[in-house]
Amino acid sequence: MAAGANEIRIERLRPERLDDLVEAQNEMFADYIIPIRSSRQFFADFLRSVGGRLENVLIAMDGSKIVGYVNPVNDGFEGWIGGIGVLREYRGKRVGTKLMLAAEAELAAKGVKEISLEVIEGNDRAQKLYERLGYRGTRKLVTAEGKPIRFQGFGDNPKIATVSDILMMHQRAYGDACWQRRKSDALVHSARGAECFRVDGGFVLVRTVETSGFIPFLGVLPEKRRKGVGTALTKFALSRLHDLGAYKAVVYNVNEDAPTVRLLDMFDFKVTMKQLEMKKRL
Repeated sequence: MAAGANEIRIERLRPERLDDLVEAQNEMFADYIIPIRSSRQFFADFLRSVGGRLENVLIAMDGSKIVGYVNPVNDGFEGWIGGIGVLREYRGKRVGTKLMLAAEAELAAKGVKEISLEVIEGNDRAQKLYERLGYRGTRKLVTAEGKPIRFQGFGDNPKIATVSDILMMHQRAYGDACWQRRKSDALVHSARGAECFRVDGGFVLVRTVETSGFIPFLGVLPEKRRKGVGTALTKFALSRLHDLGAYKAVVYNVNEDAPTVRLLDMFDFKVTMKQLEMKKRL
């Protein structure tokens, strides 16, 4: 029988319990809106992509059993909840609340003033939890899919770029993006498995995984916007993915603002998921 929240203790994840956490995650997310299959490598990659550290992960314990976890991440005064999960039989018992409060206490002790997180549209249980804890929606983010297309021309021919080439552009181009995409950790992590290209005032990353193509980052400097740079980079990225043999192209966690929606419509991308960004001042 699942214990109540008063019997659940919160502790730091020890390295020797990582396999136990991965196994528990696969139970936690088996009925998720988007089912996730975790592994040691998947978890390590995700931690790196959001700037997280294994020693900062908190786990909820019922005796010797891991029943939940939360990943609090901080960068100066900013913090982010980089993942939270609770086993199905422990939901509705305030285990999620206990994990969130522990994460907030950890971040506050490190000087964090504001915490961000994202919740998938339709995950009402999680959204209600965050609202009860004082989080408020700030903007919508979308994930969309389209078809790689071979275009005959796309303006200036982008040059192959190094991560160093695009880090400064990324900082300026993503100044108003969601928390984890604004940070250089996410760009560096994505670039490891991607091709990087740049033009005057913009850059794009393209990546393929089997027959799926991804545009992890496409950035345009503020002074170069509304001058066709974003459109040209999108044409180049879709052409490149086409040449690499991808059958679909995916962009994820982009702002649902008017310029982005127009660009998605231009290339017949369909929104497949919406997320609500939420924030809380400590």
